[in-house]
Parts: sequence; C-alpha cells; structure tokens
Amino acid sequence: MSKHEPVKFTQISLFDVLLCGRYGGVVSVAEVKSLGGLAIATMDRLDGEMQMIDGVVYQACADGTVRLPGDDETVPFGTVADFRPEEELPLEAVPDYAAFESRMRSCFPRTNRPLAVRFTGSFRQMKVRSVRRQEKDGVGLADAARNEAVFEWNGISGDLVGFRLPEYLRGVNAPGWHLHFMDSDRRRGGHVVNFSIGSGRLYGCCAEDYRIRLPESPDPLAGLELGIDRSADLKRAEAER
Repeated sequence: MSKHEPVKFTQISLFDVLLCGRYGGVVSVAEVKSLGGLAIATMDRLDGEMQMIDGVVYQACADGTVRLPGDDETVPFGTVADFRPEEELPLEAVPDYAAFESRMRSCFPRTNRPLAVRFTGSFRQMKVRSVRRQEKDGVGLADAARNEAVFEWNGISGDLVGFRLPEYLRGVNAPGWHLHFMDSDRRRGGHVVNFSIGSGRLYGCCAEDYRIRLPESPDPLAGLELGIDRSADLKRAEAER
C-alpha cells in the first residue's frame, strides 16, 4: 500500500509585500506549474489577474484580453494547490457571493484549514476586475487597486477557482475568500467581485500541508516592516465587493 501523499498548497511570497507596494516577480510561471494544477496569482508588476486551471496558466489583462504567459515570466504573489478534490457536489441558483460563502460553510465546515475550490458551470451574472500594470514600486496595493478595469457579463459559462483561507493567515495571505474566473472559451476573466450561479458542479479540497515559498535574491523583503498591522490597507485593497 502506498503512503498517502498530503494535499499541499504553496504560497508564493507574502501578501504584506504587495500591501507595501513591491510588485516584482519572484517565481517563474514554470515553477508555479510544478507546484500544482490550480492557482490564483498576479503577474510581474501587478499586471492583470492570473489563474491556473488544469495546469494551464492564463493572464487576464486590464485591457480585457487573455494571454498565455511564457514559462520564464514571473509571479510576485499567489497561491497554488496540488488540487485533488475530496468533495464533488452540484450547485444551483446561488444568487451572489455572500450566498456562496454561506453555502460553503455548510459544505466545507473545516474553516481552520485552507480550502481550494473549483466550480465549473453557468453563471447568470459575473463581475470581475483586473488591475493595470504598475511600472514602479512604492504605490501600496490599496491605491494600485484603484487603477483597475471592471468587466461584467450576463449568461456566461466557465470556471471559478480560488481559496478560502483561515483568519490566522492574516499578513501572510488575505483571510477569507479570493476567487478568479475564466470563461469556457478562455477569452474573458479576472478577479471576482460578485457573481450569480446558474448551475454546475463544485469540487473542493482542504490543505494538509501549507507551505510558503519565500523570495530569493534579489530579496523584495529587505527593508520592509512586515510585523505591523495592515488590516486597514487590506480592507481598502479588498473593498471592491
């Protein structure tokens, strides 16, 4: 009998680094792919919204296009799951993000474990945003997020992917839900603001092994005060819904 391999999530860098306004990529797309098959992230210089589905990386840009970044391109921050669903269930008629969160509390009650999900199906409404490229460091994430494009579609199908993270990861990551979307044609997507589910299937798994991949040289952590409370900055950066 083979030994059980724990389900592993890997986080790239620290969320507080983004809140401080450092946006240079620290890990290659190739390395992200080697860590699992499902991920959400941002790209180098905060250029759009990245989502990996079935091992394919998509970059949803602020101009509304979607591209496949090269393996040598880089990511400053993100979360990757070795996605092996432990639960599969139908999901229908979920009117909004808040109702989805409520439903997930009953479907996945182990809230002290990081959770990865993928929903594949139809949406009555989908609203996303994508942050524009930041050429310089120093503009905090809350201010950079103001420079974003917002897209909204009705009657669209695709994949919703992302994570629910426990409160104890605050500072290391952003607690709560963080979801990205990619349509079935792989031509539209972004960071999810709100949505209404028609019908489809949801897959989920909890982490048994949660790791942090800290940046190497050149070290973007150097000179940062990472121990201070940035709750207000986090709230402003995530205030789009």
